[in-house]
Amino acid sequence: MSYQGNPILGPNGPAITGPTPTDLAAAAAAQSAINAQSSAMDANESAQAAAATATAVAAQIEAAQDIVAEVEEAGEAAKDFTPIVYSGTSLTINAANAATYNGRYISFTSSSAVTLTFGNNISGTFFCMPGQAASGRITIGAASGASMVSPQLLFKTRAKGSIASVILNKNDDGASAEYFLGGDVAV
Repeated sequence: MSYQGNPILGPNGPAITGPTPTDLAAAAAAQSAINAQSSAMDANESAQAAAATATAVAAQIEAAQDIVAEVEEAGEAAKDFTPIVYSGTSLTINAANAATYNGRYISFTSSSAVTLTFGNNISGTFFCMPGQAASGRITIGAASGASMVSPQLLFKTRAKGSIASVILNKNDDGASAEYFLGGDVAV
């Protein structure tokens, strides 16, 4: 077996040499370029993820601001719990004055019988609480084209201190309101 010409095994072959400094510098430069490209790709992906997160956070902030605005608006409408004192013997609540009575307690102070009528043209969300603050019982009804629903067909407050609740259930065409009546009512 001849070792002639074999650089690893043969004593007579050329000397075994390692990479030159130029080769090492080129390899290091190539590796640096690969590392820089990888870092640039990572930075680009991080920037895209940050942009997506910023967009999502901005959408959440906008949604939260909308909710706060709605709550503040509702709070403005609902914060007045002062009773509306009514001394007359007849009151009709309809689209023209519904905003005044919506969500409010109405204290009827008449010692004579009272008639409270709800119009056919109230729409949207409406409720109120009529209360008998004196001896005059309140008869609660609906105007022509509207209906007042009471599960036991009771449409008058029972006595002084009675509080009823009237809630607009629906008004599909704007002219045929249906109300639900509940609370301390009697024959």
